[in-house]
Amino acid sequence: MNIVRTRQRPLLVLVDAFFTVLAWVGLLYLLVRGIWPLIEPNGYFKVESSMLDALGTLHVYLWVALLNAVILIAWARYQHRKSKRYARRRLPAPVVDDEGLSKSFKLTGDSLARLRQLGTMVIYNNEAGDVSQVITGFLRIAPPACQPLQPTVSMVG
Repeated sequence: MNIVRTRQRPLLVLVDAFFTVLAWVGLLYLLVRGIWPLIEPNGYFKVESSMLDALGTLHVYLWVALLNAVILIAWARYQHRKSKRYARRRLPAPVVDDEGLSKSFKLTGDSLARLRQLGTMVIYNNEAGDVSQVITGFLRIAPPACQPLQPTVSMVG
């Protein structure tokens, strides 16, 4: 299950991958450097008290990592559930018809008709937020009557 669904830019993905590989190489280097002295050149495994101390420390680190994982997963689940509750806020606004729009902004029939026109306009509001005046920025020109096209015949000879 993917919890985070954001897309990153390709450059950020490359930087993230570079640092991840660098961290893994560093971890492997430290592991090999710490384990190599425990192995004898003869080929058998040497158990010392320092190795047991290292295993005890590693055991503590594993418990801390497990606790970290539990906390992060719990936080992610909490955020996921919280975002579902607020999903209703992201829904589109309900559609308002002409009557509701007229009541909300106290529009006259003429002002509502001007708002429906295409083009630029200036809308003036009063102190209460109601629309007091609508001025359109152009004159509407009625389109000329369309006449059907006459077929043309040309004879190329």
